[in-house]
Amino acid sequence: MKPLDTSPLPGLSPAHHRRRLARRVADAHLALGDGTVLALVSGSVVEDLADERSDVDMSVVFTSLPDDAALQAACTQAGGSPWIWSIGQRGSGSFVVAFHLAGIEVQIAYATHARLAEQLDEVLVHHQADTPLHKLAEGLAKAEPLAGAAALSALQARLKVFPPPLRLAMARHWLQAAPPWKAMNNVVHRDAALWAREIQVEAGYRLCGLLAAVNERWFTRFQFKRLHRFAALLRQAPPAFADRLEALLAAPPLEAAQQLHGLEGEVLDLVALHLPEVDVSAAQARRAQFRPD
Repeated sequence: MKPLDTSPLPGLSPAHHRRRLARRVADAHLALGDGTVLALVSGSVVEDLADERSDVDMSVVFTSLPDDAALQAACTQAGGSPWIWSIGQRGSGSFVVAFHLAGIEVQIAYATHARLAEQLDEVLVHHQADTPLHKLAEGLAKAEPLAGAAALSALQARLKVFPPPLRLAMARHWLQAAPPWKAMNNVVHRDAALWAREIQVEAGYRLCGLLAAVNERWFTRFQFKRLHRFAALLRQAPPAFADRLEALLAAPPLEAAQQLHGLEGEVLDLVALHLPEVDVSAAQARRAQFRPD
């Protein structure tokens, strides 16, 4: 294989430059499989949101995982550095590695086809409401194939319809961890800025989770970013949801609590309207306990 030209082509966007790198990495792995290799690129690259800080998110899926030496050799063949970190146990059928290529971090999720199907079953069949596997599902739904296009198409067909039971499970899960509104009456007056901010951050994730349920969107608090893009894609949400959530996180404790209280009320109204099977009465009762002096 010819040495990699690490410089982006003139006029090439960060996303397209990273696509080129992903293609090279995928090609280097094809010889390790038996013709059933699925390789894909996902994340900010496929959404054309990548910038100069963005890494490359990839998955390479085999019938059975090659040994680490073979996988490392494929990354090296593509022009990559030695692995700089890895997460997970290959014995489970999936793990993630990272290395540098052309000065950019490339992250590859290695898995077997069987393990990937099991992971999707966790959300599509078992309806796990709060798991980083939501991030996997969303990534696969938007991914672009680098090899094994038919296999990716089959996975995306499974993800095309958001399961109604998962939607309900998400709503009920995110309703459980309600802000301690009764305690908040005192927290905002007790020189407890860190505690108050912690409550606000946790509540922010909860409101995002509830809106994801209402709008049939994948959501995990794990490495959650691009709040404004998330909010812009919601069909049903309080006006200026992302701006208001960010603003309350910068407001003094009492003002922030008042803003959060109002925003939560609007979200609960949407849950009640669009998911009438979900009982919001307990959450509404807790909200009624907030009476700051």
